[in-house]
Amino acid sequence: MYKHNLYTALCAVLYMALSLVWSPQVQAHPYQPAVGLITQINNHQYELTLKLPVVAGEHTKITPKLTHGGKIHLLSSQNSLNGFGMDLQRYLLVFPTKDTAPMITFQGLNNIQLLTQTTSQHGQINTLELYKGHNQLLLAGKVSTWSTVKLFVTLGITHILTGIDHLMFVAGLLLFTRDFRTFLKAITCFTLAHSITLSLSALNFIHVPEPPVEAGIALSILFLCYELTRPNNKDQPTLSRRFPWLISFSFGLLHGLGFASALKAAGLQQTSIPLALACFNVGVEIGQLIFLSILLTLLKICSKIAFFQQRIFQQVPLYIMGIMASFWFIQRIYIVFH
Repeated sequence: MYKHNLYTALCAVLYMALSLVWSPQVQAHPYQPAVGLITQINNHQYELTLKLPVVAGEHTKITPKLTHGGKIHLLSSQNSLNGFGMDLQRYLLVFPTKDTAPMITFQGLNNIQLLTQTTSQHGQINTLELYKGHNQLLLAGKVSTWSTVKLFVTLGITHILTGIDHLMFVAGLLLFTRDFRTFLKAITCFTLAHSITLSLSALNFIHVPEPPVEAGIALSILFLCYELTRPNNKDQPTLSRRFPWLISFSFGLLHGLGFASALKAAGLQQTSIPLALACFNVGVEIGQLIFLSILLTLLKICSKIAFFQQRIFQQVPLYIMGIMASFWFIQRIYIVFH
């Protein structure tokens, strides 16, 4: 059994730090890399589609350059108008006829990764991640399956660890459950649920627009905050108190749709989805375990410090959670209707 007030004290420290370090507007959504989809037309022509994330009104600027010469024609450009989502840019890349090793250099990869997928005219697909200091892509090169596995596992870990709303919900479950055994059941149901909807959505069996899903995720945090501030009547517990696994499973379905949006944003070819899906899901679970390990470690530390036993630490983190979740909910509902 663990003490509820110790977990509350732990989350107070975490949420206070998060609220100071991360702006709710900027960090409400998990980290999203830029995406470059490249399709070979013939031996010397390729079509490039750049999907550049827009975060809180800040547009990502990445431009292609042909390393060995050639011409780049801008076919179309579409910018996001609501301060979020993706900018889309389509290019026609024409390489010199004598160039047997066509290469692209992407300028502007400072603090963002570029996930590229190259499809040859014979249907071979290569997926690679570019970043600052490694910004050149050899179109005729081959990428090993192991490199693809590492890429999507890493993407899953990064997605969950930078998604403060998802982490808040997991930490809220930790507060909500009465003991570690109950929490283990709840987090298992959460994992099972988000794995189901992540798979179904990524494989295009279901489709739910992203804005209402994101609003629902914020609402799930608000619900946990509300339940945690209500008196816990052990003689007549609420439905959610009696069956926390039901809450975690229900909202886990919603969070899975949120995870899927990151994977689908890459616009991967359907033949690449199964491997990418499996690796991305493994990465999400690894990231979740990392976060829980940190929480449990800090719990052990806080349990030995008398300062964290004060009553103020039993309510402050819940209000911080509630305020941040309310901000995200209002922001996302606005996007839904506009």
